[in-house]
Amino acid sequence: MSELADSLREGVAQLAARDPALRRFGAEAHAYALLPPLSAGELAAVEARLGAALPDDVRQVAREVGRGGAGPGYGWIPLDRAAPYALPGGERAVPLAHLGCGHIAALEPATGAVWIDARGARVCRPVEDSFTAWYAGWLARVVTGAWPAAYVDGRACALPAALTGYLAACEHQLGLAAGAIAGAALRDALAQLGPGAIAIAADGPPELFDAGDLADPCLRCAQLVENLAADGLSPGAVAPGVRPKPVR
Repeated sequence: MSELADSLREGVAQLAARDPALRRFGAEAHAYALLPPLSAGELAAVEARLGAALPDDVRQVAREVGRGGAGPGYGWIPLDRAAPYALPGGERAVPLAHLGCGHIAALEPATGAVWIDARGARVCRPVEDSFTAWYAGWLARVVTGAWPAAYVDGRACALPAALTGYLAACEHQLGLAAGAIAGAALRDALAQLGPGAIAIAADGPPELFDAGDLADPCLRCAQLVENLAADGLSPGAVAPGVRPKPVR
């Protein structure tokens, strides 16, 4: 097995050992489990179905480490279940992971680059030069206790806007100035948001989500919910999302 494969496997094992309760962002979805690697024949079949040769590093990881499972966001979408699709700019891509709020990390086979497709937030751009940089970068951050990379400004997501609008309505009802709600009034307002009160529309590519699908929160939105928990917002206030189509 190659040095790259050993490094990635060791990194995932360290994450699993340090987070047995699966408390890190996205861990409940993938549980730090890597799916079995692809055989040579399976890899050839995947490339035939995708209509493109995969970059060398992806081929190596798929043959020596795994075909999917533990990974950034809510987990690495298995290569043998991923379907090619077009990015908003027309670039051909393979989905790698759902990062929350309908945002997708996608591989562009032609260049080997990893893109962020967050069309609902009007963000679509390359974020890493290679799969290895994307995956190893996630491992390096999380192993040291840092948050994973967040490629989209949380203010562009629907959840912060919905909470801001709700709190503004509460302020109006209470006769408070804009942005003045705090203390007991804030806690009371947030406590009124019962289970599933906040639903995040999965505004992602139709190849991965159907109209009306709900999405789990992205990293920034999850951080916001965690921060507001101290002020009375229940984590259950965010309705659970569905997984992307390839992994349902």
